[in-house]
Amino acid sequence: MTTPDLKDRLETLLAETTASATDRQTHDLDRMIGSLDQPFVLFGAGNLGRKALRTLRKIGKEPAAFIDNNPALQNTAIDGVPILSPAAAAARFDARRVGVITTIWCGEATDKMADRIRPLRALGYEKIALFGHLAWRFPDEFLPHYSLDLPSRVLPHSGDIRRAFDLLSDDESREIFVNHIEWRLFLDYDLLPHPSSDEIYFSDRFTSMLDAEILYDIGAYIGDSVSAFLASRRGGRFSEIHSFEPSPGNFRKLEQYVADLGERGEKVFAHRLALGDSDGVIEVEAEHGPASRVGKGTEIVRVTTIDDFSTTAAAPTFIKIDIEGFEPQCLQGGRSTIAKSGPAVAVCVYHAQSHLWSILLQLHSYYPDYRFRLCPHLADGWDLVLYAVPEHRLPRLAAVSSRTD
Repeated sequence: MTTPDLKDRLETLLAETTASATDRQTHDLDRMIGSLDQPFVLFGAGNLGRKALRTLRKIGKEPAAFIDNNPALQNTAIDGVPILSPAAAAARFDARRVGVITTIWCGEATDKMADRIRPLRALGYEKIALFGHLAWRFPDEFLPHYSLDLPSRVLPHSGDIRRAFDLLSDDESREIFVNHIEWRLFLDYDLLPHPSSDEIYFSDRFTSMLDAEILYDIGAYIGDSVSAFLASRRGGRFSEIHSFEPSPGNFRKLEQYVADLGERGEKVFAHRLALGDSDGVIEVEAEHGPASRVGKGTEIVRVTTIDDFSTTAAAPTFIKIDIEGFEPQCLQGGRSTIAKSGPAVAVCVYHAQSHLWSILLQLHSYYPDYRFRLCPHLADGWDLVLYAVPEHRLPRLAAVSSRTD
């Protein structure tokens, strides 16, 4: 689609009244499957399904069963709730009458949501809703959940959404942006594209790499981003890598990874440190692996800012950030560094509904000469990354396109 077409689509979406969006979020679940006082099942016995079960029980709603396509789970139970095959549940509960709430929302999937629902329709299930409809109906219990939040909370940000759209550098990114706005409003998963085959963070489709690159790997986990950087064809040419990981279990594995690099690890420095918008200490989750969040949890770690850290180490030329929703605070703490030198930035914008537009506008306010692109690296909206790149570091063709848009 062309920019004018996409802009028209966006304006149509943003013209909806808050009352209309509120009606949808309040009543769509009942319209689709009826009251939760009637029999319903949860489709998907993974992490999201288990979370839904725990939360539903707190509000006095009990699913009749889980349904799951995994034969290893079928004919077992979770906290007393049986797990059945979709066919077995269709026979037991009458597929035409039982409500189904899909609790499958997985970035690692290779199929789309419609592909998961189609076999249920073939079995005769007629009343099917998404986890998002359940979350909209009970927002105090379920929301926010990553980029999923109430559609009525999108519309008051129409001005910022328009400004962010206008700052994107190419129609591919503009279409991704508009599709994500529409998904936030209507939960149409068909709009969300399949993941890109581009390497996350370090693809030369988004930015040229420097021989003397100084990478700040913020949210380093156990070294997966460093590994991706070193494995790329540019990996042998860099100055320093500073990897920041506050979660203690993750940090131990990160340290071991760096030690195992041998000579290649001499320019890689691991820091058990959170980066935010202040200096001091902060809570961090200890046992959530790659999803460990800063700002809550049982472990206390030191926190500093990009600006302060870069006074004692080389300033970054490339900043990668994936820190489970703490990205705005981290960027705020790097405001002076970003404004002064305009490092390339690859930052995740899927941890909160508004990050899609607010982080872009935040970076633009620090360094107005950034060129912005979006790329999805997992399915169902997960791992959506915003690339903010100074024009002199754009790949040649992208730089030409940027000047002509």
